[in-house]
Amino acid sequence: MSNVGLYLGTFNPIHNGHVTLAKYFSDLPELDQVLVVISPQSPFKIEDTFINDIDRLELAKTIFKKFRNVKVSDIEFKMSKPNFTIDTLKEFKKIHKYNNLILLIGEDNLVGFKKWKDYERIIEIAEVYVYPRDTYHKIPGEILKNENIKLVDAPKIKISSSRIRSLLKQNKKIDHLVPKEVINFFDSKI
Repeated sequence: MSNVGLYLGTFNPIHNGHVTLAKYFSDLPELDQVLVVISPQSPFKIEDTFINDIDRLELAKTIFKKFRNVKVSDIEFKMSKPNFTIDTLKEFKKIHKYNNLILLIGEDNLVGFKKWKDYERIIEIAEVYVYPRDTYHKIPGEILKNENIKLVDAPKIKISSSRIRSLLKQNKKIDHLVPKEVINFFDSKI
């Protein structure tokens, strides 16, 4: 039996914070593998075609191939949109029926976790590792009391994909915020 961490997101674009967190989780002794799951459409985000789905998937494969136990998954590409976490977990459970699934989410997501589709079932199917993020909202106490939710001492990331998109629209440099593969991608599109 293996412990498989699921790092879901739109990764639009992938930034250095994503890479740092994937590395952190892949180095945790209790995780045997981390799957970076590219989401074509999050139910909480307006559809944004900044970088199309296939390009985001290919960028992720290129960026994360240097990590020994990090793989990229396109499972949500085969599912209906928007991509709800509970549906993704059910699909992974079919594939990894003998493995433990660990959902990797930011603290900002935990604030609104009770709004997620079938959030109680999510906690039944998977443990939830929560990494720190800047949030000004209180996390519901009953969520934190759940034994399947674990706060982890991951690096606190102050980069966001939305901020990077905003900088790009203003023609500002992002070289210090994203992997070189992302810069090369944008350079190839000019």
